[in-house]
Amino acid sequence: MLGEFGGLGLPLAGHTWVDEGNWGYRAFESLDDLGRAYRALLNQLRPLIGEGLAAAIYTQTTDVEVEVNGIMTYDRALVKLPDGVQRDHARLFEPAPVVHTLLPTSREAGQLWQYRTEEPGTDWQSYGDDPAGWVNGIGGFGTERTPEAIVRTVWDTEQIWLRRTFTLDRIPENLWLRIHHDEDARIWINGTLVAELSGYTSSYVLVPLDEVARGALREGENRLAVQVSQSRGGQYIDVGLVEVVER
Repeated sequence: MLGEFGGLGLPLAGHTWVDEGNWGYRAFESLDDLGRAYRALLNQLRPLIGEGLAAAIYTQTTDVEVEVNGIMTYDRALVKLPDGVQRDHARLFEPAPVVHTLLPTSREAGQLWQYRTEEPGTDWQSYGDDPAGWVNGIGGFGTERTPEAIVRTVWDTEQIWLRRTFTLDRIPENLWLRIHHDEDARIWINGTLVAELSGYTSSYVLVPLDEVARGALREGENRLAVQVSQSRGGQYIDVGLVEVVER
């Protein structure tokens, strides 16, 4: 069970407990922005259901005094969710999808990567640079104080570059990243930039990839490359790939 998810904060003028000093775990400035973020969260629940998730509790039903994370405003006058969201809710009760691991993370068992902490040469994502300076290490990479980090190789510099090869016998239909990043991360598949993720996560999350990422894959050997920047606090990076098959 996912005991708490959401925390999408939006104060609506005329419907708050007080006019100033309201807060949310994530702050939004419009109903449209909040609606997109809410649907994105529901989309992330689908593969978790395929991995055994039985229930998820949203924070929260209504705004509560200065906390404006509610589905409804403090006065119960307005619902913040977008029209048609019932269809998104209904999808959560369809048969659970099947999640296939294509490239495992190091959460359960350490995976071998090449890495370096000094900037590589050009075309490093496709192994076209000078191999000198790359060393082997076991993921994940980071520091022990980072929440939910499973550190097998210490990384405590401002940046890190990682890459590894993997083999596919077919091109998957619905591709997702499984990633825990702290902080900003960029990911390439066979030299094509497929994801740019800002900020940080406090655990492993699933991130859907689009047709650009799927088009970058090929049967046989593939190359995954990652670059992460760190500015403050803890730091960590671990990445894998999964396929989510709807039934």
